[in-house]
Amino acid sequence: MKFTRFDATISTSKLRESKEFYMNHFGFQLVYESDWYIELIGADIPAGISFTPPQREAGEFFNGKGLILSFEVDDADAEYHRLQAEGLPIDQELQNKPWGERSFVVTDPNGVHLYIYAAIAPTPEYQVIYDTFKK
Repeated sequence: MKFTRFDATISTSKLRESKEFYMNHFGFQLVYESDWYIELIGADIPAGISFTPPQREAGEFFNGKGLILSFEVDDADAEYHRLQAEGLPIDQELQNKPWGERSFVVTDPNGVHLYIYAAIAPTPEYQVIYDTFKK
């Protein structure tokens, strides 16, 4: 199977807040909007996120628990400072992860954690593990 785009849909009663959050802070662009569905797409990647009320067809109410969206960026420090200046609460401070990521976490209006990271060199212990998967 070859994917041409990836989308995640969140069932929520916070359609407008979600649209504004992702457009204002992460540069998503509006593709479609109605009273029952909002669709956004990433500005530079073929990935989207959409929102629909839980009463719509087979959708169930989403409570935000257990879902993490990961956004890889070129400069985690710059994004951290930008989002902090925009007034977003930081749920996990900027830190280096031993597996090779510099990251922080913010939360969207639906309780979804956004793990924002830039690749860095892993610790030697993790590099050994990664090397076992190379062919």
